[in-house]
Amino acid sequence: MTLEYAILGLLNYESLSGYDIKKTIDQTVAHFWPADQSQIYRTLSRMEADGWVRVELVPQQTRPSRKVYHINDTGREHLLGWLSEPIPPGEVRLAWLVQIFFAGRLPDEQIIDLLESMARYHRERLKRYQQIPIENEADLEGEDPRERYFWMLTVDYGITLARLQLNWLEAVIEQIRAKDYCLPVTWNNELT
Repeated sequence: MTLEYAILGLLNYESLSGYDIKKTIDQTVAHFWPADQSQIYRTLSRMEADGWVRVELVPQQTRPSRKVYHINDTGREHLLGWLSEPIPPGEVRLAWLVQIFFAGRLPDEQIIDLLESMARYHRERLKRYQQIPIENEADLEGEDPRERYFWMLTVDYGITLARLQLNWLEAVIEQIRAKDYCLPVTWNNELT
């Protein structure tokens, strides 16, 4: 259901075609909520049937008419209701942590290769997140500073999470290389 609200949020700023919605998602929320074109069109169809958006057919000279989607009062009401309700965190499923859980059966070098592969992934992810403000600086120039602040909080979260995961991976790699198999320093059997 979150894709509906991401689309409503975008349409709350301006009316867009399905193609423009995809482009805007790729430039904004895709770093934490990606969507492919077919998902977007299915969702728009459902939102239209539910009465959350209306569609305007805009004639084009050399192509079929373009569908432009507009949020309506019902859609805006749903968006504002959703924005004001806390969402319980979803379950985290990380397949690579299942590998780590059972990795004691592998030689250290093979485990280190796995961990280094994950560390490379997180380094690249961190670079991508750090580029977002630079790439979007011109687009954000005239925007409301408060809106911009909340948009950039999601990038900040991505940077913080990528750094955390990268730091953890590097510490574990170092520990395995040193053949230091005691519990990690961060482990604490006291709940505080």
